[in-house]
Amino acid sequence: MIRHIKLVSLVHAVVLAWSLLPALGFAANDLQSLIKEVQSAASSEALHDKARETRFKQSLDERTRLMAQAKGEVDRLLAARDALKTDFDANEAALGDLQEQLARRSGDLGELFGVFRQTAGDSQSMMYDSLVSLDRPERQDTIDALASRKEVPSIAQMQSLWQLLLEEIVLSGETSKLSSSVIKPNGQSYQADVVRVGTFNAISGDNYLRYLPENHQLVEFARQPAGYIRAGAARLSEAPPGKTTAFALDPSRGVLLGLLVQSPSLLERIEQGKLVGYAILLVAAIGLLIVAQRLLELSRLGRRIKKQLTDMEHVNDDNPLGRVLAAYYQNRQYSVEVIARKLEEAIFKEVANIRKGLPLIKVLAAIAPLMGLLGTVTGMIGTFQAITLFGTGDPKLMAGGISQALVTTVLGLVAAIPLLLSHSLLTSRATQLAKVLGEQAAGMVATQAEIIERQQQAAA
Repeated sequence: MIRHIKLVSLVHAVVLAWSLLPALGFAANDLQSLIKEVQSAASSEALHDKARETRFKQSLDERTRLMAQAKGEVDRLLAARDALKTDFDANEAALGDLQEQLARRSGDLGELFGVFRQTAGDSQSMMYDSLVSLDRPERQDTIDALASRKEVPSIAQMQSLWQLLLEEIVLSGETSKLSSSVIKPNGQSYQADVVRVGTFNAISGDNYLRYLPENHQLVEFARQPAGYIRAGAARLSEAPPGKTTAFALDPSRGVLLGLLVQSPSLLERIEQGKLVGYAILLVAAIGLLIVAQRLLELSRLGRRIKKQLTDMEHVNDDNPLGRVLAAYYQNRQYSVEVIARKLEEAIFKEVANIRKGLPLIKVLAAIAPLMGLLGTVTGMIGTFQAITLFGTGDPKLMAGGISQALVTTVLGLVAAIPLLLSHSLLTSRATQLAKVLGEQAAGMVATQAEIIERQQQAAA
């Protein structure tokens, strides 16, 4: 069809060219040449069309073959799709079963992992502060690795944690001696033999040590406990292995010993009383000195009076009874009334000497609590001034005034109580001695009255 259309077009072109030749000035010979050229072109065109037609037929066969091949591939892929869909459904069902099984088992493992991590974390903080780390510093890396795990632990790792805990339990009940660096409160460091008492205390000689876990160092406490406690620590430091010795253990692992640093000493307590506190102590010292002097004096007089009582014939003027007895012998020639007056005069003088200083002790015992009350009022005034200036936000600003108020009250009572007891004791002792003088003087007067009466009866 395409070939026929091309031939018709060629004929029309030839006719059109034939009609235009005369007008264009071409001759008949030229027309013959043109016809030949047209025929040649038509022949070439026919060959070209035939070749194209052949190629079209070959292309059609190839496309038909490819279409059949693609259709077969599609059928194969559809069959494979159906097979894969069947496998997918089966695998999906199996996956659901496996996921359900995994969820059950993961729940058990998750609970195990949570318990393991919690135990490892607690053990890490415990071993970080434990004195056992002085002997086993390498275990810190092990417990850190176990506590920082993100996966489910293996059996070997769980056994490792169990071994660390068992080691901590065993070593907490043992004492060990090791050489370690110790830091003094002034910052100086020295090498010393250290005794670790379980997980509670570490000592070096008679000094208790504080463990700093952040840098694995031992530091002496700035204030050590009482001497008898330190003596026990010294005995333990020098004790050979296997020997049992008494030792004062701090069950709080150093907390109670650390509080010794914060608690003020006796001198620091006294300094909190300030000027009033020192005045109270001065009053107490003066009163106790008077008490000591009078106690010695009354004891001396009591011994001499007892000695005089054993020998009333010989007069010793180194004691009150001897001087009263001397007054009796000097006035025996007078009447009973005169002798009684003379003895009464001598007794008054001796009793005054015996009771000398006792009123002053009583006055000092009364002044001491009043001075304590003065310190209390002064301290509270300072406290209220601090509240006025700085408010109640910081209790430490009020602590100075409150400490002064309480300490001076305590000092006043501490001074007054022994002075009152001493005054009562000395008064009782003086009264006893005055009673002896009175009894002996009454006996002397009675003896003299009896002698005079016998003389009168004999004269009558």
